[in-house]
Amino acid sequence: MFSSSNVSSDFLILAVFTYFLVAISVGKLGTAKACGGAKSLIFSLFFTPVTGIIYTMTSPLKNILKIIHYRCKECGLEYTDHHKYCPSCEKEGKKIRLYRIIMHSY
Repeated sequence: MFSSSNVSSDFLILAVFTYFLVAISVGKLGTAKACGGAKSLIFSLFFTPVTGIIYTMTSPLKNILKIIHYRCKECGLEYTDHHKYCPSCEKEGKKIRLYRIIMHSY
């Protein structure tokens, strides 16, 4: 019913697909680490994904600084403190809501 060459080629395709999927997953894990996602992916592809996981897990976390600002759509001014309405526009009698801006810095 099934030929052995057909089953082995299907298994090989599945194994290669799984290998690349695991290597890409290790690269994605490496984006939050100091080693970086590209290096984790390369380690996983050229060596094994297990080696890539070990390399990624031994690397320290990136120093990520999350900066939150609030910007007015009307005047374009940014504030670091949260206000319900733009203080500059409020002086002119306008009630313009501020929208939140999140910036990440490494």
